[in-house]
Amino acid sequence: MSAGGLSAFLWVLLGVPLLLAVAPFLDGLARAIRARLESRAGPPLAQGYLDLAKLAGKSEVSAGTGPLAAGLPAVALAAAATAGLLLPLGGVAPLGFAGDGIVVLYLLGLSSVAVALAGSATGSPFAFLGAGRELLLVLLVEPVLACALFVAGLKAGTFRLAEIALWQAGHGPGVSGVLAGAALLVALLGSMGRLPFDLPEAEQELMGGTTLEFGGRRLALLRWTMFVRWLVVSWLVAEVFAPTPLPTAAAVALAPVKVLLLFALVATASALFARLRVDHTRALLAQVGLLAGLAVAFALVGA
Repeated sequence: MSAGGLSAFLWVLLGVPLLLAVAPFLDGLARAIRARLESRAGPPLAQGYLDLAKLAGKSEVSAGTGPLAAGLPAVALAAAATAGLLLPLGGVAPLGFAGDGIVVLYLLGLSSVAVALAGSATGSPFAFLGAGRELLLVLLVEPVLACALFVAGLKAGTFRLAEIALWQAGHGPGVSGVLAGAALLVALLGSMGRLPFDLPEAEQELMGGTTLEFGGRRLALLRWTMFVRWLVVSWLVAEVFAPTPLPTAAAVALAPVKVLLLFALVATASALFARLRVDHTRALLAQVGLLAGLAVAFALVGA
């Protein structure tokens, strides 16, 4: 087996367990940040792990017993984890040959759509409304992510994420990169489903929305999917759009710090804003989409 094949095999063998193991920590971090901002103690950093363990030990009482509701939570988690395997780390992507940035966006979209379909398949009107809002966010946020990736790929001359990261580290952002980055930071909240864009759950309105009728292991899979998507999107932005011009070993060591800092910034912003109404969400994300389109226009003229 060649060196490249061995690294790819080890990345698949170790990357998936590592990704799944680290992702729940972000939930505890987000809760701790919110608690600190609200001057209270809050839950422990391990709360995400404790919630998953508790749900995994409960009996399955989900109302949705059809094949879609039963199988799609696992599909959603698998799609999000696969997207994470394709991302670079320190400018190196062991599985970069298997898919570029377009495939990563497709897998993230597939994960969101699988969650929405799982909720709508339960037959609950609240879950159906939550699924509709989930798809609305996908339609509003995915184009912003695609535009940001297009800007970076256009300047780097490729859509392979490792090569984009290396080009970004060597050249720095231009006007188009700054505009795309500003749009991307707002879109991060929507992509993660964090406040002010947590419309699919909206506990005060939809009582949990998409996941309302799920319990036990299926609900654990859906929550785990959310955690993994938080990690993957933070990782994508930190490594591809804000790479570190350092040797590979140092860049790999610094990558987790960048991801945690970026997520902490998003969690802080989420704690400071109230949920937007659906019409306000559409208007705001449409404006963010225009900003991303402006970034594409600047990139086309070489700025």
